[in-house]
Amino acid sequence: MLDLSYNQITGPLPEWSANLTFSMLDLSYNQITGPLPEWSANLTFSRLDLSYNQITGPLPEWSTDLTSSRLDLSYNQITGPLPEWSANLMFSEVDLSYNQITGPLLEWSANLTFYDIDLSNNQITGPLPEWSANLTFYDIDLSNNQITGPLPEWSANLTFFTLNLSYNQITGPLSEWSANLTFSWLDLSNNQITRPLPKWLANLMIHELDLSYNQITGPLPQWSANLTISKLDLSYNQIIGPLPNMSINCSFLDLSHNLIFGPLPIDIGIRYQVYDLHLNDNLINGTLPSSLCNMELVELNLANNSLSGSIPDCWKNSLSFLTLSFNKLSGIIPSSLGSLPYLISLHLNGNHLNGELPQALGYCTHLVILDLGENNLSGSISTWFDESFQSLLILRLRENRFVGSIPSQLCSLSRLQILDMAMNNLTGTIPHCLGNMSSMTNFNQSIPFGSRILSLDWDQEHVVEIIKGRYNEYTRIVLQLVVNLDLSSNFLNGLIPEELSFLSGLHGLNLSHNHLSGNIPIGIGNMTSLESLDLSNNYLSGTIPQGISELTSLAHLNLSQNNLNGQIPKGNQIQTLDDPSIYASNPLLCGDLLRKKCLGAEAPQPPKISHPKDTHEEDKLDKALFYVVVMLGFATGFWGFFGVLQFKKDWRLAYFSFADQATNKAYVTIAVKVAKLKRVRLSGST
Repeated sequence: MLDLSYNQITGPLPEWSANLTFSMLDLSYNQITGPLPEWSANLTFSRLDLSYNQITGPLPEWSTDLTSSRLDLSYNQITGPLPEWSANLMFSEVDLSYNQITGPLLEWSANLTFYDIDLSNNQITGPLPEWSANLTFYDIDLSNNQITGPLPEWSANLTFFTLNLSYNQITGPLSEWSANLTFSWLDLSNNQITRPLPKWLANLMIHELDLSYNQITGPLPQWSANLTISKLDLSYNQIIGPLPNMSINCSFLDLSHNLIFGPLPIDIGIRYQVYDLHLNDNLINGTLPSSLCNMELVELNLANNSLSGSIPDCWKNSLSFLTLSFNKLSGIIPSSLGSLPYLISLHLNGNHLNGELPQALGYCTHLVILDLGENNLSGSISTWFDESFQSLLILRLRENRFVGSIPSQLCSLSRLQILDMAMNNLTGTIPHCLGNMSSMTNFNQSIPFGSRILSLDWDQEHVVEIIKGRYNEYTRIVLQLVVNLDLSSNFLNGLIPEELSFLSGLHGLNLSHNHLSGNIPIGIGNMTSLESLDLSNNYLSGTIPQGISELTSLAHLNLSQNNLNGQIPKGNQIQTLDDPSIYASNPLLCGDLLRKKCLGAEAPQPPKISHPKDTHEEDKLDKALFYVVVMLGFATGFWGFFGVLQFKKDWRLAYFSFADQATNKAYVTIAVKVAKLKRVRLSGST
């Protein structure tokens, strides 16, 4: 055995000697380039793994005697068609996935047996071949290719343990396969299969059948009681009509995203022996029959229908996932939900439910998601949300009629990533301890093994949050990454706690439309993951902290309708948020974006560069203006003085009397000086 995987080996593969024998050769996860060599027939590998390299070129025509129990060439750049391997080339497992193999599938020999062959994620084209009746595939994966045409009429003797043809371009109806044809798992999802479902499907031996994301039309057939299937997925089609009144024994049944209408069968809990039932996103109306409580359900999803009436108060057993959101359900939340010790996800949002939160929900301590938003629930926020809810990640109570203050017990929900209590009637101050919520501070904290969080199927979860000023629908992996705190549109007052700036893992913070006052926390620049910040429509004052410019991920900001003052911060990410409405209705704010200069903060302007001709013209204009100003000054001074003497006789007599005296005094002084000079000159000459 030779294992050189996960290194930095480069260059092509060598032409090894025919006598060289490897029980196992693993060269995966390197940087091997070039084509595959024409190895000798006597070269023997029990296992050859060349996956995750940069091997190029076509597959060679290896000798028929070359033997390898497992050949893995996945994640390379192999091109060209599949070679004409003969029946004597024995590979029990072949993985050629994630390459660039082209051309059609081959009419392999009747004696050829593949235990496991994976050709997924290539560029294989053409129709599926009419393979021989004796050909056996234990597991074949042809997904994510460009296979076209209808499904062939395979014979009864052809055996597939699992066949994956998903994400291709297979068209037409389902073939009239023989009743003896056996599939353990058949995946035809994401194709273009049309026509109604055939009745003979009930007699076909299939353990799991996936026909989702096709164009299947017509009603569900009245299959016989012989239909026994572990998993049946017909979601995302165009199936119409009511649910059939027949017995179904199926572990997993998904009929979501179709056009099924009418009420649920009254005796659905007796006829449908189903563990996971998905009927969401249809046109189902009527009420919820109480027989649902008799089913051994683990997951029930009836969201996005037109169901009305109250929720039955009879829940029991092992129900872990219950989704009834976006219907027309009314009445109170049944207290029997507290009898579900394994309840992990509860979505009742988007209905007309009223009343207070039942005390019995306090026993559902394994909840990961609790979404009660968009209802008419009232009363105060329950204080039983405490440290016993260690798995709770998402708590949505928005758009209800809750009153009172925010209980400090919420601060003990250490793993909470989304806390949304917007659009209620909450009063009081924001608890300072919210800044200690560890999951919003250190988002990448590890999840302990055995936690209920690990058993949550995120593909089935759906949460709507307002972040960056718009509704966003979060599902799957994205939902797991959202960290949001929304307390907007309430009657909260007081200061924004400085402790909120400790929430460095927070992506969205919305405190808008409250009665908050005081300054924006000075440490807001420490919230390094913040992408959306809305503090608008409050009574905040003071300056905007310069640290807000350090939020390099910030994409949405709203500080309007406050009493903020001073200069808008500059630099980094905040410079890209150039919408003046961000700061609207803050009369004392100033800055370039508002076209309002700040006192004492005028930036020096660069010298203006002019054309020489323009400069000469400006000089002439300056001289002309100078002489005009001088003449106007002289005229104003002259007439301001002599005009008064003209009309004031007393002033005129006094002025000329003063002038005569001054003249006489000057004459006498000059005469005396001249006489002295003459005497000095005469005495000097003698």
